[in-house]
Amino acid sequence: MRSIFFISGVFDSGKTTRLIKIFNDLPMGEAEGFACVKIYNDQQDTVGYALRRLSTNEELMFIYDKRFYDDSFEGHFEYERFVFSKNALRYVSDVIDKALKEPIIKTVFLDEIGTLELNDLGFNDILRKMIRSDKNIYLCINDRHIDDISRKYGINQYHCI
Repeated sequence: MRSIFFISGVFDSGKTTRLIKIFNDLPMGEAEGFACVKIYNDQQDTVGYALRRLSTNEELMFIYDKRFYDDSFEGHFEYERFVFSKNALRYVSDVIDKALKEPIIKTVFLDEIGTLELNDLGFNDILRKMIRSDKNIYLCINDRHIDDISRKYGINQYHCI
């Protein structure tokens, strides 16, 4: 029987670090997913976030703080103070879609589930597919969004870690 895990905590509490550790502790080749990692400039300002594919460690720029955005995304949308890459979202969707169809993949990871998904943006569509699958799922969610996410996506049974 599959399980859904919410890696929860407040902002900057180490959720992504825990997600990566859990992924790395699983047997190689049996899991897939993405972590959202901070990108800094030379002055140590957080300019945005890259998506790191956990199985390969490849990184793809995903989010810029508007103050640092350099018009490098071919397709993008803005939400609050951030600019998001539509191409990065498509890439995640393609990778996760393939993982959901692959029998050897038992567990799927996705970082930074929250406000965007509650507004039908971001990882909303792929998250719905993940929840309908038979895979174990790990999602990083800020504590303040747990009730709304579980209600919106019909996740009645989950474990907070």
